Amino acid sequence: MKCLKQVFSLFLIIAFIAVCGCRESEEEKKAAAEKEKVAYLEKGKAYFDKGEYKNAEIELKNAVKIDPKYVAARLKLGETYLKLAKAEETFMEYLRVESLDPDNMDAKFKLATFYFLGREFEEAKKRVNAVLEKDQNHIDALFLSAGIMEQENKLAEAESVFEKILALDSTQTKAYPALARVLERQEKSDEAEISLKKAVELDPKSVKARLALFSFYVSKKKFDLAEAQVKKAIGMNPKDARLHIVLGNFYFRQKSNENAETAYLKAIETDPENIKLYMVTGRFYDITGKKDKTLSMYKKALDLQPEDIGVKHTIARFHFKNGNPDEAEKYVSEILEKNPTYPPTLMLKGEQLVAKRNFDESVKLFEQVLQEEPKSERAHYFKGVSLFGKGDIREAKISLEEAVRLQPTYVQAKLLLGDIYLRERNVDLAQKESQEVLALDPENYQARMILGNTYMYQKKFDEAKALFESLTKTSPENPAGYYRLGLLYRMQKDYGTAMTNFEKAISINPRLMDVFTNIVLLYAGDKKFDKALRMCDQQLKRVSESPASMAIIYNIKGGIYLSQGKKADAEKAFKKGLEKNPNLMRAYYALARIYLMDKKEDKAIEQYKVILEKNPMQAGPHMLLGTIYDMQKKFDLSEKHYRKALEINPRFAPAANNLAYLLAEHKNELNVALGFAREARKLLPNDPGVMDTLGWIYYKKELYDGAILELEDSAKKLPENATVRYHLGMAYYKKGDKDRAREELKKALELNKNFEGADEAKKVLSEL
Repeated sequence: MKCLKQVFSLFLIIAFIAVCGCRESEEEKKAAAEKEKVAYLEKGKAYFDKGEYKNAEIELKNAVKIDPKYVAARLKLGETYLKLAKAEETFMEYLRVESLDPDNMDAKFKLATFYFLGREFEEAKKRVNAVLEKDQNHIDALFLSAGIMEQENKLAEAESVFEKILALDSTQTKAYPALARVLERQEKSDEAEISLKKAVELDPKSVKARLALFSFYVSKKKFDLAEAQVKKAIGMNPKDARLHIVLGNFYFRQKSNENAETAYLKAIETDPENIKLYMVTGRFYDITGKKDKTLSMYKKALDLQPEDIGVKHTIARFHFKNGNPDEAEKYVSEILEKNPTYPPTLMLKGEQLVAKRNFDESVKLFEQVLQEEPKSERAHYFKGVSLFGKGDIREAKISLEEAVRLQPTYVQAKLLLGDIYLRERNVDLAQKESQEVLALDPENYQARMILGNTYMYQKKFDEAKALFESLTKTSPENPAGYYRLGLLYRMQKDYGTAMTNFEKAISINPRLMDVFTNIVLLYAGDKKFDKALRMCDQQLKRVSESPASMAIIYNIKGGIYLSQGKKADAEKAFKKGLEKNPNLMRAYYALARIYLMDKKEDKAIEQYKVILEKNPMQAGPHMLLGTIYDMQKKFDLSEKHYRKALEINPRFAPAANNLAYLLAEHKNELNVALGFAREARKLLPNDPGVMDTLGWIYYKKELYDGAILELEDSAKKLPENATVRYHLGMAYYKKGDKDRAREELKKALELNKNFEGADEAKKVLSEL
């Protein structure tokens, strides 16, 4: 029994030693951890003080890993994140500190600043007020409190706070410009000026103070005093190149370009290694039209930093803007090879594709840009332009409307929307867009043009006339205003005044084919055929270097000869037109009609076959054969010759157009037809026959918005063509616009009661 007691006592002693040993081991661990976390904090602080913020971050994270409630480490970690521009991490770290230590005023102030910058003023006020309750003279908190009041338009209260700051410490120079800003907003200009002058008196070398006074004088149009302040700032800070740029910008706004150039060059002389100075000077030269000097400045910047992507992009855009596509492409390829997702250059590449009318590819590019920058109004705008070019009007409007939503003052987007609405005859929306542009820019030429056109559609002739006349007054050397006036008077059957305006337009620019055509049509309508033909001959001399323009004139001459019944002369004129431009589709139809009228189509077919036997690699004769077979309704033969023409010349637009129409109308191969029609539209963007074909295919594919857009353009150029008016009427009908459908279908039947589709037109009219 005694032995057992001894054993039990020994066990108790061992257990006591073990417990004491564990307690001592835990205390040692805590002490070691405390020591380790402090060491990490100190290391973090040391790295921070040396500017090695990444290393500081590592050490401070180690500290809070040991003790997640270590406030001192979390505060320093928040400060480190701020230096590393990790805004979200900074904010979250200060929130943690606030949670751990609600009385920590440093964290509260930092959080108040974050909330202020995020425009969450109530949250900011709650925290800054807490700081000021602890220390009512906390200068930084007072500045922030005044800033919140200013944002909330509590200007008198903000003024009082800034005055309190200056009462506490009159050397707070940044308070004077802030006070001046609040005073100026209260229309206390004299007091604002006194405050700004006080800041300059306190620190005459302060660039910020002098520039604030400079900006005040500029806003008051006291330009001499403004200039004096910049010059004094330069005198006291002669090595500050930025001040020379400010002076240059000031002179540029004063239209004193010589002084501006001197100031910009002085900035470069002051800091010749700073590429930004070369870029600013280059932009100045660009705006003032000195292209060689512009490029020289940009290239000097690139010499300093050969891999700078921004400089390369600027040079690429400069070349693109100035019509040097190959040079632009060189820089674009170089940039995208190394930075394939760089949005600005992707944008530029897309714009290059738009210029080439490669709309399918440009849409893809702008969609790629929008993946990176979904709020880029410019990318939405150009995507809209591309979709518009493809004829996808519904999607184009969506993109353009998004561009305007993101940037309500985006003038180009609003103008294109206005133009689309006008083409759709949605006059109210077209007026809205153009009027909103005019509210932003009362002298905008295109907006006044669109608005005038809307009034013309509404037959509000006085309003339209007033706008078009305003165009001739503000831009007397621009023929467009006179041309629109001519059309307006022609609509009113005032042919004499119409002629006066057309003649004024063509005197400004004798090469305007639309104006020339209207003058000739007026002569022909008045049976003054000799005058019309003489004018054609005069115009041929004026455009002798442009085969395409000459071809149009020969085509008009052929039409005049046909009006006189002079078919032989007409045939010669049409053939001459095709010699000048084999892509002139109307001439093929005109010749085919002459042969059919004279029942000489078989003879013509034999002639063209003989020509092809001698030289089979000619697209033109195949085109003529295809057109004749089309009119004879021998569609298999016409298809064969159109395809042969395209085999010889894949870019032969007339054959692509006619084949597209044939496949859509007689074989229902709509997707294949659409491909040919789009290719023809790309090659002949202004041809009304191509517009009609593409519009009719859109109609058949039930894409009525696109159909109306194309067919309206075609009808403007071919107002006397029954088929075009019929197509447009049918598109309106399917779109649900019964009034316009009725108007167009009636017009088509007035022009020709027997055109192909006349029966369908009569049927639809009976239902309307």
